[in-house]
Amino acid sequence: MNKIVSFLSGLVLLIITFIIVVLVALVYRANERSSIKSYIFQTDNFANQRVGELQDINDISAEDLRNKLIKKYVSEYFKVIPGENNVENRSVLHNLSTYSAFKQWQDGEAQTIAEMSAKNMFRIVHVYDDGIAALNRPADYNYSDEIEKPIYYSVRYYTETWTETNKMATEPIKEQGIIYIEAIFRPGIRKDKDVQKYLQEGKNPVGLFRFEVTNVGNKDL
Repeated sequence: MNKIVSFLSGLVLLIITFIIVVLVALVYRANERSSIKSYIFQTDNFANQRVGELQDINDISAEDLRNKLIKKYVSEYFKVIPGENNVENRSVLHNLSTYSAFKQWQDGEAQTIAEMSAKNMFRIVHVYDDGIAALNRPADYNYSDEIEKPIYYSVRYYTETWTETNKMATEPIKEQGIIYIEAIFRPGIRKDKDVQKYLQEGKNPVGLFRFEVTNVGNKDL
């Protein structure tokens, strides 16, 4: 009787050992077939939030280039970065504005941005092509004309503001408004800039273009 019990016990242990070996082999082979894929997350599919394909400036229409510069300007005009030091020192706005237009921003919206930034708030801005309208552009006016003419634009913008940062459950406050900007624009690169030196100094390429805001007005909806 004892021999039968010993035999059955040994057989059970053998079966258990076989099962363990098979499981270990399966886990090992599954690990060999596993792979790690890297992903880069972006907040949304907006051109001003990710790097796009390189484009030849000669392949971009005057209106398209103008819109890109207006979008960048308005984004810099309203964006809020948590804990930003020296809010008023925004080189993009400085390079694309006359002294009076930049001073107007420093004395106005920049103060609001500084207060929001000190509270660790975060705000991003979206502008779409169909939200940009030239208000006083003559029907026969060509942006490539030798005589540059200041044009007033109505720009509809959308903002998303997070009142608290680093909290995934926080929903942004979504708002929209219209800003009116007067700007002088001509396609091409500014002749008073050494492109190679400018880029080597790490400055934003947007400052190379012939675009300058001369006056700004704002109207809330």
